[in-house]
Amino acid sequence: TVTITRCDKSANGAITIPSEIDGKPVTYIGGWAFNGCTGITSIIIPNSVTIIGDGAFNNCAGLTSITIPDSVTSIGESALCGCTSLKSINVVDDNDCFSSDNGVLFDKKKTKLIRYPEGKLEISYTIPNSVTSIGYNAFRNCADLTSITIPNSVTCIETFAFHNCTGLTSITIPNSVTGIGHYALSNCSSLTSITIPDSVTIIGNNAFAECSSLTSITIPDSVTSIGDYIFYECRNLTSITIPNGVTRIGERTFYNCRSLKS
Repeated sequence: TVTITRCDKSANGAITIPSEIDGKPVTYIGGWAFNGCTGITSIIIPNSVTIIGDGAFNNCAGLTSITIPDSVTSIGESALCGCTSLKSINVVDDNDCFSSDNGVLFDKKKTKLIRYPEGKLEISYTIPNSVTSIGYNAFRNCADLTSITIPNSVTCIETFAFHNCTGLTSITIPNSVTGIGHYALSNCSSLTSITIPDSVTIIGNNAFAECSSLTSITIPDSVTSIGDYIFYECRNLTSITIPNGVTRIGERTFYNCRSLKS
């Protein structure tokens, strides 16, 4: 079989990946294969491909849409990050592992939201009630979104889920959520308040780092450990209440929180 390992950075316009090279099927788009190919506007993936590697189309800033064929069974983390013009991720109906709804990528049963396209122009989004997990990098760099509604079905917000959503002004985490991953809401620079429910027991490192507009936050009694750098560079945070159950406060938790008075 054949793996696509690299694409010439000067490539532009529409790209068609061949289904065969030298009589052998192309089955794998390797990690970071098209990374930084900013001139590519569309990519046709053949039905021979079963795996799209980590970061495969990372930073393809000119890519506007992509269709996942029915043969693909695995899509790597960061495969579609940095695609700032990407408005739609489509999946053919016969794919057994993935699905799409209004251009948003999910697993087949829509229990995990995998990737929201960075180039979608909507300012608000309601996550479907079927979703239980907001995946790694799911909304990363989606700067145009100002509000996101999370349903009570969601139990887990994974690492980097909302990282660098700089337009997000408020978010309510429902009572169903038990864990907030590392960097989950980091660099959400317009976020002024966050409500953490009593159901949350785990908050990852850097979870709210560089939320420079955040002024207040309440940590629920259910939390026993505050991780490293959680409020790093939260320059407008004025006060915080630490509950009785907390037994650990991590390194540089309040580093450069220059407005923190109590």
